[in-house]
Amino acid sequence: MPTFIYQAKNSKGQVVSGTVDAESERVATQALWENKLKVISLSPKPIIPAFNFLRRVSISEKAIFARQLATMVSAGVHLPKALNVCLNQSRSKRMQEVLAQAIQDVEGGYSLSSAIAKHPDVFDHVFVSIIKAGESSGKLEQVLVSLADRIEKDASFRSKVRGALVYPIFVFCVLIVIGALMMLKVIPQIKGIFEESNVQLPLITRILLGLSDFLVHYWWIVIVGIVVLAVLVRMFLRTERGQTLWNTIIISTPGIGGLNKAIIMSRFARTFGLLVKTGIPILEALNSVADVMDNEIYKKAVLKIALDVERGIPLSVPLSKDPRFPPIVSQMASVGEQSGALDQIMDRLGIFYENIVDEKTKIIGSIIEPVVIVLLGVAVGMLVFGVLMPIYQIAQVQ
Repeated sequence: MPTFIYQAKNSKGQVVSGTVDAESERVATQALWENKLKVISLSPKPIIPAFNFLRRVSISEKAIFARQLATMVSAGVHLPKALNVCLNQSRSKRMQEVLAQAIQDVEGGYSLSSAIAKHPDVFDHVFVSIIKAGESSGKLEQVLVSLADRIEKDASFRSKVRGALVYPIFVFCVLIVIGALMMLKVIPQIKGIFEESNVQLPLITRILLGLSDFLVHYWWIVIVGIVVLAVLVRMFLRTERGQTLWNTIIISTPGIGGLNKAIIMSRFARTFGLLVKTGIPILEALNSVADVMDNEIYKKAVLKIALDVERGIPLSVPLSKDPRFPPIVSQMASVGEQSGALDQIMDRLGIFYENIVDEKTKIIGSIIEPVVIVLLGVAVGMLVFGVLMPIYQIAQVQ
């Protein structure tokens, strides 16, 4: 029996989400209604295949799809034919599968938004909402262009952030590989020299010899331990408590906490601004933004703000009361409400936070480089003192 992912309001007006098993969307909606839940969104739960990470559709692939589709729709190409062209141009097998199914659905009478909503693993709630708004307003090609711009900027933004992490991750991996080679190959070969000598070995040398001996004989225990620990950590992070703990850590840790908050604010402002620009009501836009927020803490905060907006409270008021949102966010929202240009103001706010992320990334990058050099120096110093110095002492004795 198919499983559907839903977002609905309960009798208290709170937005809740979960899954329901039903034979069809109509039956699922009826089941939720009987449980006093008013459906906001309902979509089939994707079947996650093994090695799903190999089947992910990249952000750039989605941007290319939106751009190509916008060009063909504006040129008057029939939608199924335009989707077929996108299918033939796509290099992602998963995207080809999704587009093939979408073509069948569109030819069968489904709207484009309904067809792609069946594949939430590829097209998130924001993507679907924007397409739906374009269909309703008759401006699908304009909406697709705006969507492609947003995805391309998001891809560029993410690549800048990841680029700052490439160097330290690379150096860390090199240190691990060199350390493993030293422990498994080099130190075992000179272990006999130390054992045959009568020289009192330094503590660090004895530690290195013991660690090397353990890794040589029980390396499989280390590998199994790492795998088990990784699985347990992953399972814990999938729980609500684990997600809350992890999200709290990444926004509270000195240094990277400010960077992560700026990233979240930029994504919130950009996405919300685009949704409002396409004509989506503020309440629906907030629910859509919450649905794609990576941080569970901010997701719950946005849903709480949406409840206040539903009661008729201006957006800027709950934003100003939530300490997780900087004062500038509520102030800019207030200006947007008063001027009637909320979408433009939020877009500018997104650019403002993108600039902050760029600055913070450069600062963190400039700090990481000397830290990595110091770590390399310490590692080399430990090896010299722990291995070469005893050899030198043995040579003097002999």
